[in-house]
Amino acid sequence: MSRARLAAAWGFCATHATALSGMPEAALGTAIVYHALVEQACRWLDESAVGGTKSARRGGWRALMGGSHDPGCESRRRRARCPVCVELVAAEASYLDALLGGLATPELRRAYASSDGLCLPHLDLAVARGARAETASLVALTREKLRALAEDLRQFVDKHDHRVARPRFTDREAGAWRRALGLLAGRMEVFGPEMERGGGTNGARAPRTRRVP
Repeated sequence: MSRARLAAAWGFCATHATALSGMPEAALGTAIVYHALVEQACRWLDESAVGGTKSARRGGWRALMGGSHDPGCESRRRRARCPVCVELVAAEASYLDALLGGLATPELRRAYASSDGLCLPHLDLAVARGARAETASLVALTREKLRALAEDLRQFVDKHDHRVARPRFTDREAGAWRRALGLLAGRMEVFGPEMERGGGTNGARAPRTRRVP
């Protein structure tokens, strides 16, 4: 992954930057790359501030950030996509295609049947990519897994009833709620948070209203 790609993306997205921060072995390489990115951010701020006109300053922070024409300091609203996310999307498509094409073989069907299966976000992507015969098989296998998970969840809930003395949970029942979270939402490292910002104000803070005494 080149420094040029990272510079165009202003580094990694929040999800992958957080993941990287948990890797002590990556400290030196991260410091080298992000030193350049921090300097890039300093130039962006310096040149944007110098180029800002009075009208731009009246327009607030967003107008000020659009004042520079230097490619290294342009508005962050035009940042490139996180390079890790770009590579993950390509790998994701390749793996989904391989899964769809391989379900016709008994070996892969058995392997999929013994796994936890696809999360629903990935199932959506697979259905959108595959032919009807391929996706029908995948959906049928996944439906069986959902029904089994629903039963584990039901047992887990039922055994919490106060009338059940000393309930004994199986491993599958005890872990069902975590599996359900991952199955419906997908992994944070892949899909990230679904954050809607701005509420129609394009991220600007809503004006304060004066309280009436």
